Amino acid sequence: MKYTSKQIIVTNSYEQQILEEKIYNHFLKLVSIESIEQMIERFRILFFQSSSYQTPEISTALERILQFPECEEQFNYILNRCCYILINYQQQHQDQKNVLEKLIQLFSQATSKSDYSYYGYCQTKKILELVRGFTHSQQYLSLKRLAALMNQGFESKSRSSLNQPLKIIIPRYPYLYNYLLLTPKSSTEYQQAIRKLQEQKQQKFEINLSRYITNQARIELCQFQQLQSVKQLQSIKNPTLLSNNELLLSIKQFVGKVEGRETYQDYAKRFLTYIKIPQPYHSFKDSFYEYLSTSFDVESQQIRVRFKEQLYKHLQNVMSENDNQLFNEFLMKKTCSKMLSFLIVNNQKQLQHYLFVNLIDNLGPIITTGLLLKILLVCQEVRPGLEQRFAILFNHYESSTQKKVQWLVKALENMQIALSTNFGRIDLSFIH
Repeated sequence: MKYTSKQIIVTNSYEQQILEEKIYNHFLKLVSIESIEQMIERFRILFFQSSSYQTPEISTALERILQFPECEEQFNYILNRCCYILINYQQQHQDQKNVLEKLIQLFSQATSKSDYSYYGYCQTKKILELVRGFTHSQQYLSLKRLAALMNQGFESKSRSSLNQPLKIIIPRYPYLYNYLLLTPKSSTEYQQAIRKLQEQKQQKFEINLSRYITNQARIELCQFQQLQSVKQLQSIKNPTLLSNNELLLSIKQFVGKVEGRETYQDYAKRFLTYIKIPQPYHSFKDSFYEYLSTSFDVESQQIRVRFKEQLYKHLQNVMSENDNQLFNEFLMKKTCSKMLSFLIVNNQKQLQHYLFVNLIDNLGPIITTGLLLKILLVCQEVRPGLEQRFAILFNHYESSTQKKVQWLVKALENMQIALSTNFGRIDLSFIH
């Protein structure tokens, strides 16, 4: 019986999928019961010495895959996924780092050795050549990027760092990871690794921030009571790039009572209660203007009037064709999204952000961040849009020194604090 080329391709594809799953399941089963060293050694033997692997059916499966057409691309995918199985299934951050470092070291040795003695005999040296090919792939570049990210933490501010490019401080802002480190073509395993790292970095920041603020409160209490123990409380470092005074002002703004006797969250809840009353869209926009415009109540009348006029005119023009329609959740989301475009930046192709810079220059980064926080608190669905717009600005200025874009660094730091204190697990309610 003869098969058509199309039938052969379908048959090969199905067989290849079965063989791949056998390899993945093999690693998934072992990663929870064997040590890091054992798993790395298994990885080395299978992908660098295939024929010597201790489970013959697995090495046979890999050898069979390498006989299919276009095996190089598929080998890269298999190798990449197995790397992330070893990384993602480690529970501790330090263990993830250890696995990743050992893998990078393994690939580095593969590219530097001119002979095959370390790896043993490979079938016509094909596997080692494929491994070397993998080290020039986008998948391997992503692995190295992840390694660099894992090795960086929330370092303290220093004068020398101000002359470093903005891009080196990306680890400080987990809320940007989805937009600066992932692409639509990122593998599922890489996405999982980045999101896991995002959670770990965010948790670490919240813990460090909570410890610092609690320690500062104790210091103030000891100073007020003139206690000698104050010296023992001054060892916890400020986890941000803000000065101590800037950080404390930021915390008080985003957690404490502002614009009267309410916190931002109280103010947002009251506004949300009011707009539940059935009303036309233009009435909602008037109320939304009143809700947002109080952020411009600064001493300078010129600044106050200028920004209020800009805000009012913009809101009047937002989806004006719907002004007489009954207000609903869809209009709320669209309005808030358009406000973020207006206040920060529209998109990658429309990079005008003069208003955002002017707001920071005239109102300061804390009040400007508070204005954006007001929008998030009434419509949390637009948070990804806000994060994406900050990522657009970060990407635009990533090669600039931190010193030249201090306005953006201050905005990034304050947004990290605002998001952590209002949407994270941190509890600083005692600031009230």
